[in-house]
Amino acid sequence: MGSQKGLIVLCLLHLCVQSIQGDVNPDVLARMIQYFADNVQPKTKDGQPAQYAFAITVPQAQCTSEQSDIQTVFSREEAEYVKNFISNGDTCVLCSQTGSESGIVIATRPNVPRKEHAEHILLYPLGNSPMNKLLAKTDQNSCIVFYSYNSPCVTKCIESADNILDGLSDWKNIRKDAMNVFVFEKIWQKDAWRKDMAKDLMKIQDQVPLYRCNNTNEMECQKCVDQNTGKVIPFCLPEKKSKFLYFQKMLLSVIKRWLVNE
Repeated sequence: MGSQKGLIVLCLLHLCVQSIQGDVNPDVLARMIQYFADNVQPKTKDGQPAQYAFAITVPQAQCTSEQSDIQTVFSREEAEYVKNFISNGDTCVLCSQTGSESGIVIATRPNVPRKEHAEHILLYPLGNSPMNKLLAKTDQNSCIVFYSYNSPCVTKCIESADNILDGLSDWKNIRKDAMNVFVFEKIWQKDAWRKDMAKDLMKIQDQVPLYRCNNTNEMECQKCVDQNTGKVIPFCLPEKKSKFLYFQKMLLSVIKRWLVNE
């Protein structure tokens, strides 16, 4: 009986360790995402932040320890190199100043002619995607952060035939017990009015832990699904006024174009 109790305790400890390994520190994650915003974020022609997707593999401590500093594994020079690489319309597949496929990052902008979203570019084709090449450089003691500036749009990324869910499942199956996180920042404007966005976000959470990091006064990150209720928290959902603001923005854009044409 004693040996059975000991076995149960060991199993519970193992489950606890797995749980710890699966959780990032939101404050540490916020510092990391702010670093990407300051050093990797591409811009539109009018200087506004542009949509891009990015994934990095780092030691677990970079995702958990308050003393961590992302610059020690991904310098400002490397970050600038990746920013310039994707700003020129290329997809970074482990790109690095020190040589081809020697980096710890994959990143890309959307492919407009093919109407392919940035997240999809990094996750496909299955088995030979940029993500697969990044995964080949990792072990179970690392942390992988996948970041998209905009939330994965429902029309293409969640509900279409070329959605990203199989790509996320492929990632999860390769690193079942490792530390993985999917992060988005802004809510894509065309999804801001959706009443059932929580249902769509849960489809991502079912594959990889989902976080939102948003910068109002400072960068803040929160896990999107409450552990106790199993529901998506308001922080990760559109504000109720978003629908009005979206149409207001569209109207102002039309007026601006009309005035320019006049």
